Amino acid sequence: MKKITAVIPIRKGSQRVVDKNLRPFAGTNLLTIKIEKLKEVKVIDEIIVNTDSEQAIEIAQKMGVSFHRREDYYASSKCTGSEFFEHLGR
Repeated sequence: MKKITAVIPIRKGSQRVVDKNLRPFAGTNLLTIKIEKLKEVKVIDEIIVNTDSEQAIEIAQKMGVSFHRREDYYASSKCTGSEFFEHLGR
């Protein structure tokens, strides 16, 4: 059986809405909501927060999910979505 991994990309340098996933929202934040919802999906074997944000790493650890510290280039606006997802596969 194949392993299913959910990846949550969180960039601290969001340009349109700065820190949109970490800002207070409805008594929590969007990252916490995303992790909680993904934990409800029984077929997901692992959740990884892919980020360059220390705050996002702290939330991931507190919630018992994995994290991957994103390299600077892959957290920059210079990196395309295609490059980011290709890099995930390595």
